[in-house]
Amino acid sequence: MKPLSLSGWFAALLTAATGIIPLTGCETVSHDHSAATRPAVATDVDPSHADPDYWYAQTPALSVGDVRFDPLWDSAQRVSQDYLFQIDRRDQREGLLTTVPMVSPQWFEPWRRELQNTPDVVASSVATVRRTIQWRFRRVSNGWAVTPKVLIERQALTEERVSGVLSRAYFKRDPTDQIYGTRETDQNIRLPDSYWYPIGRDFQFEELLIQKMHRQLDAVAMR
Repeated sequence: MKPLSLSGWFAALLTAATGIIPLTGCETVSHDHSAATRPAVATDVDPSHADPDYWYAQTPALSVGDVRFDPLWDSAQRVSQDYLFQIDRRDQREGLLTTVPMVSPQWFEPWRRELQNTPDVVASSVATVRRTIQWRFRRVSNGWAVTPKVLIERQALTEERVSGVLSRAYFKRDPTDQIYGTRETDQNIRLPDSYWYPIGRDFQFEELLIQKMHRQLDAVAMR
């Protein structure tokens, strides 16, 4: 009788202890790791969502119209400044008025009124979020119309090392020496220290801008 090998003894002991017959020979067990069965992860994001034009192309809020261009233009500037936004670009030929991106208020800034719900306040309090107003003017059959679009962006910061290994050599080094290097730079990957990426549109704030413009235009018409 041929003596059992080490693997044979292991198989016999496993069978005796558990009643499970192990696979032998070339038998294999396949595992399905297809995308359909793989759980979703944080990086499963459509790359187009990182483009501001993707969000600007979303369905806009209501527009404001007037038979004249100048009242609409002036009102859009005043409304933006009422919410403490600074005007960045004025291009009447292209019908484009934009503001400087402004960091959104946190919970302890009640005098700022652009955030319309609690989740937005919480989001801007636990992370750095900013908003930009873009006014688009166009001709219509009875004059002019303008549509505000508010882009929301979030700031991302590159991780930095906060600790290190201390040794006698560390205390003896020249203070002018620069110590640098990360896992990414070791692989020749250069990441920015910080950057902004779009996360959506603020449709509620856009509606608020429309309402305020209507009130201003009505007040001008009554004069």
